[in-house]
Amino acid sequence: MNITKDCVECIVGQINKATKLLDLDVDLANEINKEVEKKALNFDFKKSPPFVAKDVYEYLAIKTNLKDPLEKLKQKSIKKATTYVPLIEKKISLSEDKLFTAIKAAVAGNVIDFATTKEFCLDQEINSIFETDFSINDYKIFKEKLEKTDSLIILADNAGENIFDKVLIKTISSLYPNLKIYYATRGKAIINDITTKEAFQSGIDKYCEVISSGVDTPGLDKSRASKEFMELFNKTPLILSKGMGNFECLESHNDNKVFFLFKVKCNVVANTISRNLGEIVLKRG
Repeated sequence: MNITKDCVECIVGQINKATKLLDLDVDLANEINKEVEKKALNFDFKKSPPFVAKDVYEYLAIKTNLKDPLEKLKQKSIKKATTYVPLIEKKISLSEDKLFTAIKAAVAGNVIDFATTKEFCLDQEINSIFETDFSINDYKIFKEKLEKTDSLIILADNAGENIFDKVLIKTISSLYPNLKIYYATRGKAIINDITTKEAFQSGIDKYCEVISSGVDTPGLDKSRASKEFMELFNKTPLILSKGMGNFECLESHNDNKVFFLFKVKCNVVANTISRNLGEIVLKRG
């Protein structure tokens, strides 16, 4: 999926939001925002939003001298997400289809996203998600594939969301004990995305193998992934891709072993899949 003018405005707006969140000196904030606006004039419209966003977030990190500028936000999101685990685990334990309920919980966590103009409330999402239908629902096909495969890669997305992913992976591993599960994170800190640091912090490695995709983009841009990861990606028969960033990078590949799980949080993605803002999807690639 290539960037649009709306994507350009969104990315520029994200940096402006980040400078405010970081409470930067006014002169430094203005310098960063003006430079990003200048960079935006030369954005490549043949690239995906995550690929384009990479450069401006790297610039933010350099100018603020912060390796992980949104680290405090990530930790805050993780802390809040953890408070919902007892409720989610209870819902799953009482469910007739534990896998489906765990997937619903995992997509609820996808509302934790710094890189969108439309913000959603996690409290409201958790309280409504189990009664909310997928607007695109390829769950039956996903479950059939899952029952026949020996390995699965889950592509991670945002910090905080990883807490819900842990519950999902724990559920999958209990239902399919012989299944090898990989949890693939970003290769470096970018926006509020999950790296191996936050993955290990959550203890998710008790139920799967945590790996780095190697990408420095807020989405799995294959051209930025490590050779080792791509070898694993290509030979693994089933991929569950979390979040819009991964969708933006992978949807054009039309790979039917990939299933996209996310909440629609921008009009560009909504238009791409002919769905509405705020809906949830489990869509085969």
